[in-house]
Amino acid sequence: MLSWVRLATLVAVLLVAACASAPARTGDGYGPTYGRQDDARQTYGQNPSPGVEFAPWTTEDYRYRIGSGDELALRFLLNPDMNTSVLVGPDGRGVFPLVSAQGVAGLTVEQANLALTQAYGSVLRNPQVETLIASYGSAQIYVGGEVREAGVKSVKGQLTVAQAVFAAGGFQETARTGKVVVLRQRPGDPRMLMRTVDVRSALNGGDGADFAVLPGDLVFVPRSAIAEVNLFIRQYITGALPFSFSYSINRGSRY
Repeated sequence: MLSWVRLATLVAVLLVAACASAPARTGDGYGPTYGRQDDARQTYGQNPSPGVEFAPWTTEDYRYRIGSGDELALRFLLNPDMNTSVLVGPDGRGVFPLVSAQGVAGLTVEQANLALTQAYGSVLRNPQVETLIASYGSAQIYVGGEVREAGVKSVKGQLTVAQAVFAAGGFQETARTGKVVVLRQRPGDPRMLMRTVDVRSALNGGDGADFAVLPGDLVFVPRSAIAEVNLFIRQYITGALPFSFSYSINRGSRY
């Protein structure tokens, strides 16, 4: 799991790169595009930032991975008398009958089935092991940017990106609700995974490409294009020139 400081730093690099190098979209009112494709080369422009390389998403990256505190239900198809429950410890290992401690944290259920079937192959003839998650342990995600209560959030079970935003108090008025960024790291891969979700569309019943966040994910809500203009005016106009400037903005489709 990445530290909050490292993830926040990476988000800052991404936002700078998006403003500096990403091509502008025309006709949708969003300005620089944050990208929606799985291919990392399409994200934040063709060359988002030196030293920032995104890995392409695969179907496995959307699957829940076993974590510390999860309770696993072990089912032996040919030896039902061995069925049992195992708690995954803080070290990522569970104590399984006959084969002792086995590391399962970071594995999908399918991967755990294979690993445990191989482990039990040394003590049982033709073992067929099925692993189920009986209960989820408490895990953490990180929600930052234009939300009302940014910070570390404890989650239990599955949570969508939209639900994660509301767990952080919901959007601020300055939020770009159609371009919420999700950063994830695949176990054993130093590169980050990045996707954007149109939470506004998802909340309106459309296809916002919402999906379940996983433990360790960072959900980042960037500023709207209007908010960036407002920030520029405060920093470089009203803060530097000897006159006052005020205006009102009606929320519309450009958010």
